[in-house]
Amino acid sequence: MKKLTTVAALVASALALSSCQQGSGSSKTSGNFEGETIQLVVPFDPGGGYDAYARQLAPALADELGAKVVVVNKPGAGGLIALNGLRTAKPDGTTIEILNMTGTIGSALAEADGVQYEPEKFSYIGQIGSEPDLVIARSDGDISSYDDLVSASSSSAVRFAATGPGSNEYVDPLVLDEALGINSDVVTGFGGSGEAALALLQGNVEAYSRSLSSQLPTIQSGDAVPVLVLGSERLEDYPDVPTVLEEASDAEQKAILQYHVDLLESGRTIAAPPDMDEKRLAELRAAFAKVVQDPEFIADGEAAGRPITFLGGEDVQSEVSDLVDAPADYIDILKAAYSGQ
Repeated sequence: MKKLTTVAALVASALALSSCQQGSGSSKTSGNFEGETIQLVVPFDPGGGYDAYARQLAPALADELGAKVVVVNKPGAGGLIALNGLRTAKPDGTTIEILNMTGTIGSALAEADGVQYEPEKFSYIGQIGSEPDLVIARSDGDISSYDDLVSASSSSAVRFAATGPGSNEYVDPLVLDEALGINSDVVTGFGGSGEAALALLQGNVEAYSRSLSSQLPTIQSGDAVPVLVLGSERLEDYPDVPTVLEEASDAEQKAILQYHVDLLESGRTIAAPPDMDEKRLAELRAAFAKVVQDPEFIADGEAAGRPITFLGGEDVQSEVSDLVDAPADYIDILKAAYSGQ
């Protein structure tokens, strides 16, 4: 599986692509979308990270395609309503969607209630963001390192906050429990991630795991400390914080943790319905690649706290084919997570 692409590498790639395009004399992706309206569906409420990525992408993609791209929020059932809708949308590329790949694949593998799609059958346009999850603890609490987390869990279950069953926040501690023996108790019932984070700061829970960009403000304010990276590499700004892969003591643990890391880092992608017309899909992929690798687009994302990590649609399609072939032990964890056990 891939490693996170650095911003510098993306910029270098974008400049090379820009140079090539200037040499060809073409500034836009030409084709069948000229003058059409494309719905970019966000499966969550307005105002969150997925909504922000979509609203940054929409005008740039519209300019590139010569189309009108309208962001449409379709929340409900943890994203399932929009995902099921994408499965049955007209396969002409006029309906596309930003997906949480962890939830998209995890729900299907767990055979969660309401899942009507098969992740590998969507037509993937490309990845716009990828980042690890990060476990944090309160800065004035008893846990300030991974060793402290292990020690605390040896005497009693460490309480982790989570917004609800099936979320990354719920799955992460179950994986840590199964693979690393970190005794955990997942506490739910929060109205959102903000309430869950507040529960940590108030001392009602001891740990909280969610995406890196979501955790950074709490760390940078001095209210929390990073404890463990659920990713493939240590973080540049926190080099002393270990990754879960470093803590695996045997091949069985490593297999579960590697799969979980790969699933988390599959990130945020843009997808179209199954059985897309090949020419129209290729055009969407080309336009998306040009937009997302543009240095200005990358800089805007960075400035807004939305790091851009590009991966082409064909590569995403291949990754998804690998990810749906999950280890049986990991599927059992997912089923427990989605059932709220």
